[in-house]
Parts: sequence; structure tokens; C-alpha cells
Amino acid sequence: MKFAVIGGDRRAVLLCSMLARDGHRVQSFALEKAELPGEIPKAGCLQGCVYGADCVILPVPAEKGGFLNAPYASGPCRMDELISALWQGQIVCGGKLSEKSRLGMIAAGLHPEDILQRQAFTVGNAALTAEGAVGLLMENSERSILGSHALVCGWGRIGRILALRLRAMGAKVAVAARGPGDRALARAMGCRALDYCQLEGVLDGFDFILNTVPARVLTDPMLCCLAEGALLLELASPPGGFDRTLAENIGVRVLAAPGLPGKTAPYSAAELIRDEVYQIIREQEE
Repeated sequence: MKFAVIGGDRRAVLLCSMLARDGHRVQSFALEKAELPGEIPKAGCLQGCVYGADCVILPVPAEKGGFLNAPYASGPCRMDELISALWQGQIVCGGKLSEKSRLGMIAAGLHPEDILQRQAFTVGNAALTAEGAVGLLMENSERSILGSHALVCGWGRIGRILALRLRAMGAKVAVAARGPGDRALARAMGCRALDYCQLEGVLDGFDFILNTVPARVLTDPMLCCLAEGALLLELASPPGGFDRTLAENIGVRVLAAPGLPGKTAPYSAAELIRDEVYQIIREQEE
């Protein structure tokens, strides 16, 4: 098969090599500043990259503010320009496609697939995120995970896996979640469960606070209640779970790490993308 890999970070670079090793033809675009193996050509234009491609692979996330997410590109690329360059019938895989882009692809006769909507990928990605988060805590704190008090905000895939990883390493874990069913499940898994309205009076008891919710669940007064030396880790995409500027201004130690798998485990993250793309192609063929 022929693949066109367009934009992306270190994961995209590694993905190009993986696809080529699997015997596929690979063209790249918007990776001009990346170091690619010699057998992976860097197309001079978008049209040349996608011509004849069976599958076009976009980044995870695919776009930011209407532009392709392409930190290694020599210049910006608008999503509408990208879509207009693609050929009818091509499979387009990417993460967090906007509704505008998805509808534009369908109208152009393309087959868009958002891999962040696919369970196998999101579970694997959550596991890599949790692993990376634990690693960041260990690298940036003089306190061990063992015996620490940790608060995980959110009970989605990342929050659940993260809470269990921390418990397995000996942390005393509390989970903040809105849903009573989520809190019940957290308690059943051995965690303390709290509603967000209960946090203000207990936040000073946590060494680590890890947010996975892309919404302001930690209010400004709550930030003022954190214990001295506590480490606040932001894993959610903007706007995040708290006011980062305020937290830093009042002396809270903050680590912002959205998109963690691409930073801490890019090879494994690229494998996840490759495997999901192969699965999508198999489904399309059936």
C-alpha cells in the first residue's frame, strides 16, 4: 500500500519508518524539519505527497485552530487546503478531527476516521499517558510514590488507569468525580472517592494532584488550599482543570503535560497509531 504521512510530531517520524519496514511505500509532507530515513521522501508539495495514496495519516491531534498540527513543517497548512488536495475514496486517519473538517472530508468523497473515537486506541493511549504521568511525578518530586497521598481528578479512561497504577505503587489514592456511579466504582477499586464540592477542605492533604478533566474543576480558592510542596500535574487539553497562571503565581508547582504519549513514549505511541490504521484499513476492505 501507499501511505501519505502529513504533519505530526515525533510519533509521525517513527510511524514513517515503521510503515516502510512493513513493506509499504511512504511519502511525507509537513515534516520538512524532521530527520527521516533516506528511504522516506519528503514531498515538495501536498498534492505530490497524497497522489496515489491509499491512506492519508494525519497527526493526533490532527489540527489546531483550523491549521494542521505540524511542528516539523516549514510553514503553516490550513485544513481546508489539505482536504481540497486529497483524492476521492482515500482513507484519512487522524485524531480529534473537528466537525468542520470531518464534514468537509465526507463532502469531498473521503473516508475520515478519528482514531481518538476508537476504543482500542484510546485505551492504549490512556495506558501510555498514565505511565508517562507516573514517570513525571518520580522525576520532578523528592517524594516517592510509595506512601504518598495522590488525588486524581476525573474518572475517564486515563483517570481510572492512573488511579490503579498509583495504588499499585503504594500511594493512597483519592478520586474526584461528578457522577455517583463513578465514585462508587472508584471506592470499589480501593480508592477514596470525592465530589468536587468536597475538595476545598481536604486539598491540603495531598502530595500529588493529577488532573485529567478538560474543564475547570479546581477553582481559584481551591488552588490556595494546596499544601506547600504539592505537585500539580495537568494532563488535560485546554482549557485544563485549573488556572495555571494563578497556580504558578501563588507558588504551586505545576507541570503541564497534555499529549503525554508523544513526549514520553513516542515509539509505543506510533505503534498504537500504526496498529489502529491497519485495523481501519481491514474494516474498509471488508
